[in-house]
Amino acid sequence: MIETTKAYIAGFLDGDGSIFFQLVKKDDYRFGYQVRASLVFYQKSQNIKILNWLKNKLRTGYIRTRKDGMVEYSIVGHSEVFRVISLVKDRLILKKSQAKLALRIVERIGTGIDSAGKLSRISKEVDKFGKFNYSKKRVRNSVEVRKFLFSHKLLSP
Repeated sequence: MIETTKAYIAGFLDGDGSIFFQLVKKDDYRFGYQVRASLVFYQKSQNIKILNWLKNKLRTGYIRTRKDGMVEYSIVGHSEVFRVISLVKDRLILKKSQAKLALRIVERIGTGIDSAGKLSRISKEVDKFGKFNYSKKRVRNSVEVRKFLFSHKLLSP
C-alpha cells in the first residue's frame, strides 16, 4: 500500500474511527470471557462509497447500515486489528496512544488466553480503553472478570 493511502486511512481513523477492546461474557469460553478487538469507521449513509473504498484497500471487515442514517465499516479480530493498526500507527495523531495500547494487548494475548491469570492481567489493560473511549454502555471490566474467575475457582488470591 502506498504511503499516501496509509496516511489517509490514519487520518480517517483519527477523525471518524474508533479502536475498541471489550470484555465479552461468553459462557462457552474456558475462562468465561472473550477479549474482542475492533476497529470501526463511521460515515453518513450518503458517503458509503468511501467506506467501500476503505474495505477494498484493507481487504477485511464488513459494512453495516444503521437505522439512524449512519454506516459503519467494522474490522473485528485480534490479527486483523493488529495488521491494520500496524499499517497506519506511525501516521496517527489523535489515536496514537490507543493504537500503542491495542498493539500491546494483542501482543500479550499472543496465541491465546491460556490461563485465568493471563485473562485477569489483559482485562486490566482493556480497562485502560475507558479513558480513551467515552462509552456509556461499558459494563464489563477487570473487576467483574476477576470476581467471575474467583467465584468459579479459576483464580486464587
